[in-house]
Amino acid sequence: MPHVSANVHVSRPADEIFSFLRDPRNLAVWSSSIDQVIEGPISTELGDEYTCKFPGRRRMHRLTCTASTPVEYLAFRGARMWTPLGRHSPELEFRLSPSRKGTMVTVSVKPHLDGGMIILAPFVTMAWRRDLPVELRCLAELLAGEDRPDADTTDGQGAAPSVG
Repeated sequence: MPHVSANVHVSRPADEIFSFLRDPRNLAVWSSSIDQVIEGPISTELGDEYTCKFPGRRRMHRLTCTASTPVEYLAFRGARMWTPLGRHSPELEFRLSPSRKGTMVTVSVKPHLDGGMIILAPFVTMAWRRDLPVELRCLAELLAGEDRPDADTTDGQGAAPSVG
C-alpha cells in the first residue's frame, strides 16, 4: 500500500493544534483531500462519522474517525470512492510531537486502493508527494500566523523523495 508522510513545525502548543485538527470541517480549509464536511459532530471521537464531499465527486461520502488519542494521534478514513478501475479509500493520520518551541506535526496519507486502482499506486503516491508539503505549509501558516515553516516529506520507507 502506498504511504506518504510529511512533517512541519508549528509554533503552537500541541493541544491547540489537536483541537483544530479534530474538527474535520477544518480539513477543507487546508487540505486538497476534502472539499467540504457537511455534517457530523464538531469534536471528533473514535468511530464518529461525517458526511463529506471529496474533490471531483458529485455524491456525498463518509469520513470516519478511525483513531483518536488526545493531543498525540488522530486518523480519518474516507469511504470507498468508486472509479471505473476500482475503489480508493484515503486515510489521513496526524501525529503531534510537542517541543519547547511548538509542535512537530506529521501527516501521513495512506491511499487504500483495490481493483485496477492498484496499478495507479505510483501515480497516486507521486501526487501526494507533490501536494502534501504544500498543504502542510498552508496548515502551519494558518495555525501560526506569520511563521514560515519548513515542510519535510518522506515516502513510506522513510526516505526523502527525489525532486525531478
